[in-house]
Amino acid sequence: MDRTDPWWQRVDEAAQLITSTVNAAAAQAGRHGVYTPPPGTPEPRRRRRPASLRHLAEVIRTHRMAPGVAVDKDVVGAILAGELSHLTNPVAVVAVARASHRIAGIPFGDEDVRRLAVAVEHLTALVDEAREADRRAPDLLPVPRAPAALVVEARPVPRPEEPRIRRRRLAPVLGVVAVVIAGAAAGIVYLQRDTARAPAGGDVDCRDGVDGDEIITDAATVFDDERATRLSPTLDFDAMNGSARYAGHQGRIYYWGRAGSEDATPHSGGTRVRWKVADGPWHSCATALPVTERGYVHSPAVPTTIDGRAVTIQVCLWRNTPNRENCTAEISTG
Repeated sequence: MDRTDPWWQRVDEAAQLITSTVNAAAAQAGRHGVYTPPPGTPEPRRRRRPASLRHLAEVIRTHRMAPGVAVDKDVVGAILAGELSHLTNPVAVVAVARASHRIAGIPFGDEDVRRLAVAVEHLTALVDEAREADRRAPDLLPVPRAPAALVVEARPVPRPEEPRIRRRRLAPVLGVVAVVIAGAAAGIVYLQRDTARAPAGGDVDCRDGVDGDEIITDAATVFDDERATRLSPTLDFDAMNGSARYAGHQGRIYYWGRAGSEDATPHSGGTRVRWKVADGPWHSCATALPVTERGYVHSPAVPTTIDGRAVTIQVCLWRNTPNRENCTAEISTG
């Protein structure tokens, strides 16, 4: 299975929509819901977080929301993380969504159930088609495909200020016995640095209006690039190397960017994730790539839901001089 094949990309897109829907419901339940123990069990000694994996599994089991299917906290976590083996089970997926809405006190009617079940059935059909395409792929003649177009956004970067001229003069040295006057010529030194900076624009700060730790600042310590799903095509251009990736973490899906530069012709730049909710401004979560950096840098990781609301995401790679920025298309997760 190669995630860069177009048939698996369609699977990833369909899975992302389902995962985002269920994650948004679970996040809302976690904010507005209250933990109540199953009937006949005592109150817990310690306060438990509503809509945790264990709580969701308890609600599903107590109210028999998944007839004929065993849904424990591990299955709930797998669904929220977007694992296909569980995401293609409509009974389990609908049960997690139902439990989330019940905890949050929000109705989840028959039409909601139908839409989600249809989405899961569509995903299952795409998975079957992708597996069949994998099986037939070795027998097919290679057909050249034009690479998918990148969204290129070139934003003007303010020109650096002219370097200031500093003149240093040797002051007269006064002695007790004699006065010696030494003259010195003035010199001009220009220092030009290829500084790392985020592209100019009207985006607000990454965490503006965000409470808690929903955005992961140090993505490289939490996620493994090689185990994440890389979006195709990459964001590479000229001597700049970059890509957009996503992976599950604690029941949620996160997106981040990675940036590097060729050793032979290094440039400064960086990578960022832009995100917004439906009626909000674009936020920019950027990490700069210094010209001296020989490895990769990673942007903050942004989840597909923030404050219980679905997020639109765009991942970008930029270069400072000459200015250029490549971005993915806007990824709607709601």
